[in-house]
Amino acid sequence: MASLFNKQTNLRETSATLPGKPIAMPYDMRSEVTWIDFSNRANPLGAPKPFIQEIHTAFVDGEHNFVPDRDGRAFRIAAARFLGISADNVLVGTSPTQLITYASCAFDYCTVGASVPCPMAYETAIENAGHRFLPLVNRVSFASAGAYEAHKQGNFSGVVLGNPTYPASRLLPRQTLIHYLETCDWVIVDESNIELTIGGESMVSLVDRYPNLIVVRNASTTFGIPGIPISYLVAHEDMIGHIEQFYAGTEIGMFGEVLAPMVSQQTGYLEETHDFLDNEIPWMQCMLSLVPGVNIFPAEGNFVLCEFAPSDELRLGVRNARDLVSSLQLTGFHVDDLDDTIGLPHGNFFCVAVRMREENERLLEAMRKIVRGND
Repeated sequence: MASLFNKQTNLRETSATLPGKPIAMPYDMRSEVTWIDFSNRANPLGAPKPFIQEIHTAFVDGEHNFVPDRDGRAFRIAAARFLGISADNVLVGTSPTQLITYASCAFDYCTVGASVPCPMAYETAIENAGHRFLPLVNRVSFASAGAYEAHKQGNFSGVVLGNPTYPASRLLPRQTLIHYLETCDWVIVDESNIELTIGGESMVSLVDRYPNLIVVRNASTTFGIPGIPISYLVAHEDMIGHIEQFYAGTEIGMFGEVLAPMVSQQTGYLEETHDFLDNEIPWMQCMLSLVPGVNIFPAEGNFVLCEFAPSDELRLGVRNARDLVSSLQLTGFHVDDLDDTIGLPHGNFFCVAVRMREENERLLEAMRKIVRGND
């Protein structure tokens, strides 16, 4: 296995251009304006109450006065207990993009594929690690391209896949992943939203069987705390050791240690999340499809890919998805317009996260008024 890795690799000079930042309210205005962020794919139930209480207690007790553990040991143990694996299989970081970059740095220069459509952050992470990015297109649907079809599109040694994919909101079939694992030197699976899906199956159980598998997960998304970035990756113990050569741990904050004891105690919270999303995701798809000019794609995660493609006969208040998203922003709703998404035409697509029912209804009402031309 050691031959897969480049132990002497330094950070390379290649870097990718970061995508433009979305429109957002300044911090001092957020409490003054009703602003609902439908680009935020974190758990719509919000943070568990024990998390909030523990954060408050930590501030009162002065935990922020100490330098965090750069190994993130407390959270590694907690995540391992949550998943039923060894802490030696876990590495803690902040964002999934950061962890994908660290993991990619562990390998010799190569071409790395990513099934599209996918976030521009994948390309940024791959190219900042010094690799060449190759988009892999499924010519039939927006689901992840199969491994054999993907290899016909170019030679690549590594691949980054989503489970579920963003923005297509499709789960990764286990057999599709296995085909990639058997035909690639290394595979990264982004499971940032796996706990927020309808029947989603994590690929963590495969890391012992396939030492070339790396699974990235996002606790901030799972537990509804996007303002406190905590992510982690799961891999074979040998793989973790190689990735650690490129891992400083300086970005880890104290909250990972503070919240670690709470992670394995949130079974009821996650069951409530699953029960809610099992009903709300299908409902949101149905209601979005009833908005004039909007076509939706099947969603298995807590966000829905939409296309704004009205027929010539419809006389609507907006011309394309970009106009629709801009109008929604002006009325207090932030929705991803997907113009920076690799593998999608500009101006046609947008993505809506699933939030609580009352918020979802307010967005749908605003959307209907905008497309009908009566605000």
